[in-house]
Amino acid sequence: MLKSILLIISSVMVLLSGCSCENNVREVNRAMVPNPFVSVDSVERAAEGAGFVFYCPSEVEGYSEKDISYIKNKLIQVVFRDGNKSILLRKAKGTDDISGDYNKYNNIDNQQVKEYSVTMKGRGDGYYVSSWSYGCFSFAVTSSSPLSGEYMKTLIANMH
Repeated sequence: MLKSILLIISSVMVLLSGCSCENNVREVNRAMVPNPFVSVDSVERAAEGAGFVFYCPSEVEGYSEKDISYIKNKLIQVVFRDGNKSILLRKAKGTDDISGDYNKYNNIDNQQVKEYSVTMKGRGDGYYVSSWSYGCFSFAVTSSSPLSGEYMKTLIANMH
């Protein structure tokens, strides 16, 4: 009888230890990827971290807040905000689309702005995203609200 009880207790312990391991595996799978963006107080500090300079507007009319960040040796971004509205300006190493906007737009126009061949995307109310590459860098302007073509071109012309 004692052997039967010990056998049952041993079996229960093995089963419980198996459950414990399964829970640990689940915890490992829930680990979050660290945020690669580093917030800084100036575009110059972002350039130090990213390894390249980014010339862009220092302010955007109608937007009262500005956040600057970079990904080490890869990307610089400047976000202008006012309430729910935002305009994102980016420059990154490489020639990929770095806009981060994967929405479908029914207006897609290719425009020449300075020496840049720019793809501008939007709807009937204006443009929301523009992207282009020049040399070994990619650029993007992304807006949460529609911008006129002329205003989008002004932002683009002041980026390099």
